[in-house]
Amino acid sequence: MIHDVTDSDLEPVRGFLEAHLDSSLFLLSNLAVFGPRSGEHRNSGTYRCAVQEGRIVAVFSLTRGGNLLVQAAGRADLAEAIVEACEADPMEVTGVIGDWLTAQAVWRLVCADTRLEPIQTEKDRLFSLSLTDPAASIVPEGSVRALNAGDFGQWEPLNSSYLAELSHPTQLSALQRQDEFESGIRAHRWWGAFDGERLAAIAGLNAEYGRIGQIGGVYSRPEDRRKGFARAAMRALMTDVRHRFERLVLFTADDNVGAQRLYESLGFQSGGSFGIFLGVRKAHARTDQRCKWAGQSGEIYTYEIHEWPTRLSAGPGNYIFASSGSEGGWRPIVVGECADLSELQPHLRGRHEATHVHVRPNFNPAAVRRREAADLAERWTPGRDASTYSE
Repeated sequence: MIHDVTDSDLEPVRGFLEAHLDSSLFLLSNLAVFGPRSGEHRNSGTYRCAVQEGRIVAVFSLTRGGNLLVQAAGRADLAEAIVEACEADPMEVTGVIGDWLTAQAVWRLVCADTRLEPIQTEKDRLFSLSLTDPAASIVPEGSVRALNAGDFGQWEPLNSSYLAELSHPTQLSALQRQDEFESGIRAHRWWGAFDGERLAAIAGLNAEYGRIGQIGGVYSRPEDRRKGFARAAMRALMTDVRHRFERLVLFTADDNVGAQRLYESLGFQSGGSFGIFLGVRKAHARTDQRCKWAGQSGEIYTYEIHEWPTRLSAGPGNYIFASSGSEGGWRPIVVGECADLSELQPHLRGRHEATHVHVRPNFNPAAVRRREAADLAERWTPGRDASTYSE
C-alpha cells in the first residue's frame, strides 16, 4: 500500500532512509529543508511511502522540478506502483534518481511515454570517507579557498561546462542560477582552486543530513586536468567541513576512471551503485480539434479540445470543463482561468461528469484572463445544454 507521508510517519520514514543512508541523502536533505509536502521550491515534493506487512519498503518524492527521488533498497518489483502513484501529481517525471536497481526499473516504465526523450543514463559508483579517521586530515595546497558571492562570474561558466559534460539539462534562468549560487555560498557549500586569479577547479556540497555531507559538482576543464587543481579544491572542502561532518559521500560515473583514482587517493572507499536518469519532455502535441465559444459580449474565443483527464503543458490560460452533448454539442460544466494549465484537476471541484476540457493558453495578465472567463460564464451558464460549432 502506498500513501502520502504524514507527520506521524516522519520517524519511521527517516529510519528507513537512514538505514540506506549513503544513497538517500537527496531524500533526507529535501525532507529536512522542505518537509513532506510540495511547496513553491523546485526541489520540494510530496513524499510517499510504500508499506508491506506494516513495514516501510520504499520512500519516494517527485519534486516540482520533475525529478523522482526514490529509495527502495533495490526493490525493482515496486517500480510500477511507484510510477502509478506519481500520476496523481500535476508535474510529469523528467528524471529518476536513486538506488540503482529501483531507479533503473522506474526509468524503463517512465520512458514508455514517447514524449519523454532520455538524455542521460548513468550508473554511478558510491564513494565514502570517514572524517573521524586521522588519516583523512589533509592540509590543502596552493591557492584554494571557500568561494564567495563575487566569484559567481567565474563559477557560472565552469559549473555550466560541468553540467554540459554530464548532459545535465540547465533548467534555471541566469538570475535563478545566481540566486542558487549565492544561497550555496551562505550555506558554505562551494570551494575553488585558483591559477593566479583564474578559477581553475570547483568542488561543492549538494546535500547534507545530520553529520553526513554529499559532495557534488567537482570539475575542472579538460585543459586544467592532471595539474592538481581538482585535488586542491577537494582538500580545501575536506579540511573546512571536518567540524560539520563525520563522513562524506559522493558519486561518480562507473566509467570515470580518472575521477575514481582521484577520490581513492584522497582516502575515499568504493561501495554500492547509484542511478541518475534524466530526460526532457517534448512539447504537448497541440490537438487539431478546436471549438469556438461566444462570450456574452459577442467576442469569439477559440479553444483546443482535449479528452479528460489529460496532462497539459505548463503555463497560464483559460479552460472550460465540458461533457459531450446531443448532436455533437457541448455541455459546459466549469468555466475559469488559472496560472498553470498543467494543474487543472483542483479546478474541477469534485465534479466528475466532464469528458473533455477545452483550453486556451493565455499569457495575458490574470485580470484579462478573468474577464474572458466572466464573459463566457455569463453566456454559457454551467449546467445548461448548448450547441457550439467548431473550426
